[in-house]
Amino acid sequence: MNGPPKAGHAVFLYRAIYEEFEDDPLPSRSAVGRFHDEATAPVTTYLAAAPETAWREVTHRWQAAQETYRMAEVRVKLSIIADLTDPATRRRYDIDEESLTADDYRPCQQLRRRLEMEGVEAIWTYSRADHPAGRQLVVLLAQLKRGSKVKVVRTSPIDL
Repeated sequence: MNGPPKAGHAVFLYRAIYEEFEDDPLPSRSAVGRFHDEATAPVTTYLAAAPETAWREVTHRWQAAQETYRMAEVRVKLSIIADLTDPATRRRYDIDEESLTADDYRPCQQLRRRLEMEGVEAIWTYSRADHPAGRQLVVLLAQLKRGSKVKVVRTSPIDL
């Protein structure tokens, strides 16, 4: 999937998670991330467009061992998604592609706050670990509208 999920259409996305969190795989576990801070970590989840991208995200950041991780398959149906892979959207929000994958998370965290105020449920963006092709959807779980859903379908061993 190269483009963002279409509003109102269900798609399947992926999240590699440490086996300890298999029963509750959605919340971000790191205190700080590209689009979250300590306060918003529990209501933020990062879902990759492909299992390979999800796996690259955890191996890039934590040098994950395949036998201690699981792959969560997540069904997502949302209504308001900001597509930051679209140049016009990046211009609107005054952010460039480089900032979306840089080590400095502050521009993305500031943008998240703005998007929340605008009622955005999720952010379609680049994967730093699988750049330039990888994509991920950052779901702002506290922002979900009526009719929107994020549901874990299954978790399984990593098999890539």
